[in-house]
Amino acid sequence: MELPALSYVANDYIERVGVTYHHGNLRQALLDRAAEVIADKGVEALSLRGLARDIGVSHAAPARHFKDKTALLAALAAEGHKLMVKTLNAAAEAAGHDPVARYNAMGKAEVRFSLRNPAYYKALNHPEVNQQADEELIAANRAYMLTVREAAAAAQEAGWRKGADTEALFVFSTAAAVGTASLFSNMFQSGIFEGVELDALADKVIDLVIPPSADQCSPD
Repeated sequence: MELPALSYVANDYIERVGVTYHHGNLRQALLDRAAEVIADKGVEALSLRGLARDIGVSHAAPARHFKDKTALLAALAAEGHKLMVKTLNAAAEAAGHDPVARYNAMGKAEVRFSLRNPAYYKALNHPEVNQQADEELIAANRAYMLTVREAAAAAQEAGWRKGADTEALFVFSTAAAVGTASLFSNMFQSGIFEGVELDALADKVIDLVIPPSADQCSPD
């Protein structure tokens, strides 16, 4: 089953050009500009001083909201997890009522999220951010994991790999989606996927792990 193109809620957050700071919205302006910098140049190019310069405030202004770069990345990662959950839920709803089809769609949506929202995906997977995660980020990550876990359990109940250990199935299928997304992100500059339609390739990978529908589940 070929999924229709989905409307990704995160696009509204990262497709802004020429961020301008308005009084009372400094925090969001910093996050918006940080997303642009990461998407364009990577996490390493990010600095609070540079963000302040880009949006036209004093170099000390970002400290009102973020004590350092890691704190800003943590906030961006938390927002990324929330956007991811919305994206996965939207993909599931678009797939209909079949729990297996819904879970399949969610796996594909995760990879597409990473391709269309590289700044958020890099932030939520950044090792330094994960090591120093605050309560907001931990809660956002937990909400994401529970969303995927519940969908995996529902798909299994509907006939997908019924004889498998539920936790192992959840971890295996999640690793397939996350691993594919990470592979695409990390190998982009190598040219290894040059000329390859990544959305189509991701769909094939997910279909190897999660059938497109309950009707296509193999009996265990």
